Order: sequence, then C-alpha cells, then structure tokens
Amino acid sequence: MPQAAKSHIVKVTGITEELLKLLDERVRQRHSTGRAEYVRDLIRRDVLGESVGSFREILAPVHAAGRNHPQSEEELEAYLDQIREEVYEARKAAPAR
Repeated sequence: MPQAAKSHIVKVTGITEELLKLLDERVRQRHSTGRAEYVRDLIRRDVLGESVGSFREILAPVHAAGRNHPQSEEELEAYLDQIREEVYEARKAAPAR
C-alpha cells in the first residue's frame, strides 16, 4: 500500500494587510479556491517548473476581463494577441532549465 505524502505547515511572516488583500483578490480572480491552495500551486510551479496551469487558470484573466469590461470581438482578439506575445517574450527571456 503506497504511503501518503506527509504534509507540512509553512508560516510566512511580513505579509502586510495590503498584500493580503491583493492575494485574496488574485485568488478570487484566478481560482475560486482558498489562499492555501493558491500558495501551494505557486510553490509547486516554481520549484517543480510547472509553468503551464490548467485550462481554467490560463483563461482566468480573459474571463475576469470579460466580466469587468464588456468588449467587442475585435478588442478581445487584440487582448489575447497581447497576452500571447507577453507569454512568448517571458518564455524567451527565461533561463533554460
């Protein structure tokens, strides 16, 4: 029988109220989960190099923009092109693993 992975608690100090509010807003915009799951995902992505999120995570900024600012099809297409270019440039500039 496989052994369950041991879970640990990590305490983070130095988080201001403003940063906590921004964190909560990011969780609401991109996830619908809690802080803990969001932070676990951030750590896992950084440490394990899992840079590609789920389809839902990838489209979260588009959904948020659509909810906050109704746009025409042309504006949405331009926004997606801009995001795609930003991701391409970020990956090109990132050091190889």
